[in-house]
Amino acid sequence: MKKEIIFALSLLIISCSEDKNELEQKKNELKVLKEQMSDIKSQIISLQKEIIIMDTSSTAGVAVEVMEVNTTTFNHFIQQPGVVSSKYNVVVSPEMSGVVVRMLAKEGSWVSKGQPICQLDASVLSNQVEELRQSANLAQTTFQRQKNLWEQKIGSEIQFLQAKNQYTSLQRKLEAAEAQLDKLELSAPIDGRLDEVFVNVGEFIAPGVPAFRVVNSKNLQVEVEIAEKYANKIKKGDLVKLSFASFDMELEAPISFVGQVINPQNRTFKVKINIKNKNGIIKPNAVASLSIKDFTAHNAIVLPSQIIKKDMRGNFLFVESESLAKKTYIEVGLSYDNKTHVLSGLDLGQRVIHVGYNEVSDGSVVEVKN
Repeated sequence: MKKEIIFALSLLIISCSEDKNELEQKKNELKVLKEQMSDIKSQIISLQKEIIIMDTSSTAGVAVEVMEVNTTTFNHFIQQPGVVSSKYNVVVSPEMSGVVVRMLAKEGSWVSKGQPICQLDASVLSNQVEELRQSANLAQTTFQRQKNLWEQKIGSEIQFLQAKNQYTSLQRKLEAAEAQLDKLELSAPIDGRLDEVFVNVGEFIAPGVPAFRVVNSKNLQVEVEIAEKYANKIKKGDLVKLSFASFDMELEAPISFVGQVINPQNRTFKVKINIKNKNGIIKPNAVASLSIKDFTAHNAIVLPSQIIKKDMRGNFLFVESESLAKKTYIEVGLSYDNKTHVLSGLDLGQRVIHVGYNEVSDGSVVEVKN
């Protein structure tokens, strides 16, 4: 039994040794092939260069177009949808209950601040006011006469004080009743258009029930919620580009308000932009597309984003040098509108391949066409 075990172990050791030798052999073969491939590639590139030099009619090089590296100003914008709202959009409700007896303005008409719009039934309250007014006049006459007598030392002090109290009390009740009577006439709180009327003549309405809406759309604002990560990049006064696809118009306006509180539900903060709408084209609740500038770099190298590729090592592109494509690794920053800010890796004056970049590899012979 022991002999059989020893024999099996011997066979296993021999097999493992053979597998190890075979693995090493394959690794060596792969190394040799890679060296040969690198040597062949170098020979091909060298021959292509010689052919281009010796034969001007040859098309051995890949046709490319290049652009010279220079500097410009790079701006980055945040793209965000926003909603138009009116700062002057007021729904008016009565403070007193009553029946609507008259509408004094038509829906859709322009009204001025303080202009009467809706009249409630005031007959009962008017009678009460008239009664209080007569009682107040009588109390005033009584008080004045009692005052004259008191100044002549005629009558008692209590009679004088009672007359004074009666007059004062009725005067206050009259003022309160007159104030209530004024509330039965609903007026426009702002200049604007009578956008909606919610009641009809003959209907009974109570406090809290909407009667009409007045909207002034000449001065609007766009509200937008911005992600928390931009909180320190956006300031009041920054210019914003606004696009209204529904109205086929664009405009620029400064930020008028930047919220100081982060919404815990969606981690955003509120930004508002005031806009002028003198012709009334833009409507409240319309959707706007906003471009908010959050970054600017002067004297920046900016290249088309599509020519920048990426591998395991990082971002790279191809630079033309002496009729060869040179793979060059770069460090990139922000991108916007199909353009990328290049932070490092390129020098001014270098020629970057921007047409034919997909047809070349590192060391390819190229023929510049532009």
